[in-house]
Amino acid sequence: MAGLFGTLNNATSGLGANQVALQTSSHNIANTSTDGYSRQRVNLETNSAYTVPGVGTLGTGVKSAGVERIVDDFVRGQIRNANSNYQYATEKSSVLGNLENIFNEPSDNGLLTQLSTLTSSWTELANNPESDTSKTLVAENASTFTDTLNSMASDINSLTSSTVQSVTKNVLDFNNKVQQLQNLNEQIYNMSSRGESPNDLLDTRDSVLKDLSGLANITSTTDNYGRAFVQLGSQDVLTSTSMSTLSVVTTSSSSGSTLAVGGDTSNVGTTGTQYSAGTVLLSSSADNSTTYQELSISSGTIGGLQAAIGETQDRLQDLNDFAATIAKTTNMVYTNGSSSISGFFTLGTDEDDYAANIAVSSDIVNNTTGISVGKTTASGDGTKAAAIATLASTKLDFPVSDTELATYDSNSMSFTSSQTGSTFANEFNNTVTKNGISKQAADNTATAQQSVLTQLEEKDSSVSGVSLNEEMSNIIKYQQGFQANARLLSVVSEMLDTLINNTGA
Repeated sequence: MAGLFGTLNNATSGLGANQVALQTSSHNIANTSTDGYSRQRVNLETNSAYTVPGVGTLGTGVKSAGVERIVDDFVRGQIRNANSNYQYATEKSSVLGNLENIFNEPSDNGLLTQLSTLTSSWTELANNPESDTSKTLVAENASTFTDTLNSMASDINSLTSSTVQSVTKNVLDFNNKVQQLQNLNEQIYNMSSRGESPNDLLDTRDSVLKDLSGLANITSTTDNYGRAFVQLGSQDVLTSTSMSTLSVVTTSSSSGSTLAVGGDTSNVGTTGTQYSAGTVLLSSSADNSTTYQELSISSGTIGGLQAAIGETQDRLQDLNDFAATIAKTTNMVYTNGSSSISGFFTLGTDEDDYAANIAVSSDIVNNTTGISVGKTTASGDGTKAAAIATLASTKLDFPVSDTELATYDSNSMSFTSSQTGSTFANEFNNTVTKNGISKQAADNTATAQQSVLTQLEEKDSSVSGVSLNEEMSNIIKYQQGFQANARLLSVVSEMLDTLINNTGA
């Protein structure tokens, strides 16, 4: 409409638009320190003009076309990837650091020092074969050595169990986050379908996605409504119509696996398939039955914990091979080649627990003076003790094979040296070194990813963060716009008063 009422309409629209803009700026300022908040901006558009014959087009004011959140989705996606890699390396480094403490090398009271002491006591016994004191020292030093191996294996098993529990806890957290995301999707859909802008809900959605990325290597997509859907590997976890949960294998045997269903240790399930402890399974229910599918998690906290479990078990196997080689070769020499599984050391029957079960024979512990020292019973014969001491410098394969044990020469009381083998001390050093290298690599990756993550978060903050200087400038601008439109209303009011009350007869 033309005339004063058209001007009145323009001023009214200007008042409303500036009020919306002021409220949006106040919302930004109030959330300056809110984690995950993205600043918002009002999109103002001119109303459609109309044509007055003989005059031309006249404007009809301004309208608010919506409140937009300022965000770079590409940068947010990069942040999730960097966060996932950082959490993976951090968790892996933490567990391997605990394993490094268990190995306790180098140190003055570590396993290598005890191995050296045991070797020296065999040498001392070889030089004094009739000495009961030397025999007692051999038995005591051997017991100390095996006790340390037992304790080390027990600590590694405890570390593995603790890490599996951490996987379970994080899987429970993952499932809760997915449930939270599903609830957000419903709210976002309801608002978007009504034509509203769920900006704050979208910020919460992005925060949940970041949390999920810190747990596992998720892939996320969004639809036109703003709902987020999640995949893990190539498997759907959350879609518009379904939600799957993750479960964790807590124990395993040849008959199958025991599960913490949904990551809840009080909800115990079973499957007939044997999986390694710490394996994460995708649970899907249909027709009153549940199926499980193994998931490959390559990053995030869960992925880092799983990788650490794998390496911890590898180092435990190295320790078992180390214990088996020492025990079997010593027994072969001690029994003049008649047995590798009994004699001076016992190993037990479980190959996976050799380090946990290795011990000095009870016959020797109970009667140290009966230790066999020489190839013969002749007085002063310490050849057997000398041969056992020499084992420490013999290059052997780990674990020692039956073929290699068969190379034992009862005349020389020695084994054929392996060109690809290593000595006892070198082999244990290799085990410690492998763990140290892996931990250092994880530390380096964590440092690099933290730097990348920091840079990306700074970039995200520069785009989506609230600038108080900018907001204060906008407040002044919108305040002046509001005051100008209010003044225009006052002018129109005065003109209408003149027209109505001061004209006519």
